[in-house]
Amino acid sequence: MGTADDVYCLSGGLITWREYEREAVLEQVGGGEGAFPIPSNVRNDLSGRVAGPAIQAGAINGDVNITMTGPPSVAEATDEVLAEELRRSSQIWRARFSSVDLVNLPRMAMLAQSNAVAAAARRAGLDSTSPFDGQGMAPGDFVRIVRPLFETWDAEAVILCERTVEKVHRGLLVSFEGAMHCRNPPDVPLKGPTGVLTKDPHLVFPIGARKVVVTFDPRWLTTSTATTTLHEAAQEPLVFSGIGTVASVSAGGQIRISALVFGQPETLAQAQFEYAKKSLIPAPPGLTSADFHNELSRSELHQLCRDQLRERRSVSRKSVALLFDEDEVLPGQIDRDVLAQVSRVVPEYRRDLGVAVASLFFNGNGVTAADLAAHFLAREPALWKTLTVPGLTALIKSCNLAVSTVSGISEEQTADLDASMRETASSYLGCVEIDRNLPLHKRLLPERDDYHVAGAELRLIYSAAKRVLDESNGEDLEEPLNEWRRRGLFRSVKWEEDLEQSAAEEKDASMLIQAWLNAQSE
Repeated sequence: MGTADDVYCLSGGLITWREYEREAVLEQVGGGEGAFPIPSNVRNDLSGRVAGPAIQAGAINGDVNITMTGPPSVAEATDEVLAEELRRSSQIWRARFSSVDLVNLPRMAMLAQSNAVAAAARRAGLDSTSPFDGQGMAPGDFVRIVRPLFETWDAEAVILCERTVEKVHRGLLVSFEGAMHCRNPPDVPLKGPTGVLTKDPHLVFPIGARKVVVTFDPRWLTTSTATTTLHEAAQEPLVFSGIGTVASVSAGGQIRISALVFGQPETLAQAQFEYAKKSLIPAPPGLTSADFHNELSRSELHQLCRDQLRERRSVSRKSVALLFDEDEVLPGQIDRDVLAQVSRVVPEYRRDLGVAVASLFFNGNGVTAADLAAHFLAREPALWKTLTVPGLTALIKSCNLAVSTVSGISEEQTADLDASMRETASSYLGCVEIDRNLPLHKRLLPERDDYHVAGAELRLIYSAAKRVLDESNGEDLEEPLNEWRRRGLFRSVKWEEDLEQSAAEEKDASMLIQAWLNAQSE
């Protein structure tokens, strides 16, 4: 990153770094809410997505040619290292709230995901240019609509924790969660901030040796209940979760965050109650409280980690289903991502794995998304999984899903594969152990493999009928092999016939021919 005085060449004119940054920001947000149009190809109203990243060099009019006038300084090299550390500490922010207490609608326009929030406000009948107070029932309706939106949100933010708290800087988008006190809780009628911290309402909590202060504009508190909650937090700390920008970092160790959104995370009891309230069929055997943990909440992360460690003691081989957001992937991307990470986490001498990729269609047939999620995840004894019933319910309702099955993998390798996929594939959502005796697994998951990984060799599976069809269509049978060879993940790549599938297809073909002959002889 350049300094304020570094000179750049942009479309034939010389500008400073500070001027370049200002021009880029104006290019992004100059149109206000209209700068983030809702793409026509979004298939779910609450997906929270836009077409393409928020800022790209190509978004600036004219040709871009950025060059520094001198070599980077030592300080700048250090900044690059710090930026890389913060990048690795960032992740997609999602939150499952029991209550959404604050949404600063005007400032949400700085996020690429703001179009979905704006759509929720319009659907609720809100005037998004005016604070919530005095708009009747519209704010409550807005909270109802926007709460599930944040469960599938796609804003990438740095997690504010002990590992990152010493490295954050002004302007950084961060997510935060903790037990907080409220200082100067707001009084009714709600008024805008004065800019004096000793007078304005704010949340306070410690992270390591740092004091974190979350400031907010009380006029954008969603309901009167939110105001009451903040008064309760003035008496004893309450857990809040949210997202905001770092407004300042003082030499004395205080970090001030300007909140965009915050609320209280959903509790285990609330998640179980919501499921019981919406379910239309009896709960499946083996459904436990662990299936309702708020996996999006850092306050419950320690419990999930302990459960995960207990489950990793087994070395038995199993099959798992990895779930992906199909709206976020290109053709063949899931295949590449899964096979690359399988090669990374499973030792070559232990590889005898089957892999398949398919779309995952949850058809309700009169039951709710919560019912589908529960019956997909629950079994006695419990399945190994990283998904929860509320989490999968939200995904079924909000995005189109794809699945990759991996067979012949141990629980420990599955845990490593899950962690590796989370680091490398933004479209990855989680995984669950496969049990073909479960009706939903048998009906929804692919039955046959697309790939066979044996040691350092990748084998592409084919059947007799598919081979005949490809040859009749003039397909180049070497091209799929060459494509994988060019990637260099495996020492060798070849075709492997699925003999069982070929035999079944030949049997079906013989029956059709015999039926046709019988019809001709009559």
